[in-house]
Amino acid sequence: MHQLRGRIEDKRLRALIGAYLRAPMQEADGKKVKRWKGTPQGGPLSPVLANIYLDPLDKELEKRGVSFVRYADDIAIYASSQRSAERIYERIVEWIEKNLKLEVNREKSGVGPSGGSSLLGFRIDEEGRIGVSPKSIKKLKERVRQMWDAKQSLTSEQLRDQWQQYIRGWWNYFQLADWRREVTRLSGWVRRHMRKCFWNRWKTPQGRINAMRRLGVKGRALGLGYTGRGAWATARSPALQQALKNKVLNHYGFIVPWEVAAEPGAAR
Repeated sequence: MHQLRGRIEDKRLRALIGAYLRAPMQEADGKKVKRWKGTPQGGPLSPVLANIYLDPLDKELEKRGVSFVRYADDIAIYASSQRSAERIYERIVEWIEKNLKLEVNREKSGVGPSGGSSLLGFRIDEEGRIGVSPKSIKKLKERVRQMWDAKQSLTSEQLRDQWQQYIRGWWNYFQLADWRREVTRLSGWVRRHMRKCFWNRWKTPQGRINAMRRLGVKGRALGLGYTGRGAWATARSPALQQALKNKVLNHYGFIVPWEVAAEPGAAR
């Protein structure tokens, strides 16, 4: 509130923010608990106040001439060596706790190669390339498995819309990455999950044969409909890959957006 007085002239607005900060916290059982520090998580005002409160930290880091990125309370500071990074880390933690009266979470903080850490789902390697963090890749794979589970009671159009909404949003965020190997390696794996899903949804041998025939499969290849192999193994078979080839999946909207972005002439 002391910092806000130097930035906001309107006393009514300051009073409203003060009331917001002092409002009791309601727990799951309905009990209200008095708060004496911090801001409620999830509210739109909290990140604004956090940026105001941490502005002196930005200025201190700039004054020290270090390279850093801060988003709310997530901070990454870059140094030229392990020894330099350790020295900066200890001094900045000391400065934060002394001047901002904030306790740094040392379990979530530390010093190490930039390629082994992440910030907001990204990581930066030693050559300065931006990539998607392993944790973000793991979450993507978990989501793919969920979205291409054939047990969902959704039409093909609903599957498509659900998938597009998720994967376009995911890629719109992560396309900032210029080191995309971990992502592009997933293209075939993602499409295999799509083929597995449709194979299971076709259910019976005759249903599978009819579906493959509609998609242009002919002759002996249709015998795949009687296979006893599991859906995951069948998803790699030449006949099913012919029926649901990449061009067909793209045509019906089952896209892999990072491949579309990589096509010649496509906007990146």
